[in-house]
Amino acid sequence: MGVEEKQNWMSTTVQSREGFEKILRYDLKKLVQWTAVATLFCKGTCVTMDCKAFVNVFFMFLMGALICLVMLLTTINDNHEYLKKLDTEPLKDLAWQINALVPFCLALYLSLSLTRWWALRDQGLGKVFDALTSVSMLVSCELYEDKWNTVRNQIAKFGMASVELIVQAARDRPNLELLVEMDCLGSEEAAALQRLPITWERPIICWAWILRICMSAMDYAKTPAPRTAMVMRECLVAKEGMTTMNMYLDTQLPFGYVHLMTLLVNLQNMVMTLKAGILFAQAYALGNTNLMVQQCISCLLIVLLYQGILQISYVIADPFGNDIINFPITGYMNYIAAVVDATFEAQAECPVVADNGRLHRPY
Repeated sequence: MGVEEKQNWMSTTVQSREGFEKILRYDLKKLVQWTAVATLFCKGTCVTMDCKAFVNVFFMFLMGALICLVMLLTTINDNHEYLKKLDTEPLKDLAWQINALVPFCLALYLSLSLTRWWALRDQGLGKVFDALTSVSMLVSCELYEDKWNTVRNQIAKFGMASVELIVQAARDRPNLELLVEMDCLGSEEAAALQRLPITWERPIICWAWILRICMSAMDYAKTPAPRTAMVMRECLVAKEGMTTMNMYLDTQLPFGYVHLMTLLVNLQNMVMTLKAGILFAQAYALGNTNLMVQQCISCLLIVLLYQGILQISYVIADPFGNDIINFPITGYMNYIAAVVDATFEAQAECPVVADNGRLHRPY
């Protein structure tokens, strides 16, 4: 199941089955050498990932401009004398106090979000992928004869079907016809899965089928019990990975906590905009061009960065979606399929061990 990788200037991407581009890997060296500013508009950054960040920044900037305009118009009669003498220290202190609180709280929130994202990749998908490659290697080494070829292929098909079913369950978009077209499932097997109303049951059923096939085949081959137990253990590991993913995706961070973090960022952006608008108006009245430029830049950067962090947090909360930084499942499946195929093909040329301890080439 080959998947074409597209090489861009900064990253390598693959297409999902729905046609959405996903980042498979990026060039860290180029990112450091060319700086984040020069790569700001590359695919997958907080600027290009979602245009709503720019919309929020635009509204904040517009609000600051309106505040500035109101301050200038209301003091135009006294030649802006009120503005020139306005004490802005309390406003600066308020902005400083909020700026001191928000980064600490937001850092903890982002750390929790990234921890959950990595757990989905490592303890969830990672366990399923490891189990599939391990079972394939164990079965191909134990059941290496040609008569077991159908068994080996069926295990690989069910394993790949389970990965696709995990994605469908995470997105709540079941599509068993796709798996039939991919030749991962037969029509009877698809009909059996169709009867299950809960989509997270379906990938687990595939691994139950894998375990049943492996145990039956190994029993016929008179495989020693410890070797069969190893296959059973790997199937249970895959089941644990799928239940872990279900747990993380169905159990979000507490709504009150996430709402508070969002509220803090929104309040911080509003206070920054208010301060920037008033200080810009005062700087205009005083003719202080440097302060005017400084307020524009600080308002733009701080609002954009905090909004970008919030944006990334909701994208990585569900890494099975269609955003460009979500998991490139097709790329992962392509690699796993290559590993499984390698374990099967390796047996054909593997040296044979005779009972006298000598090795000879297979006929």
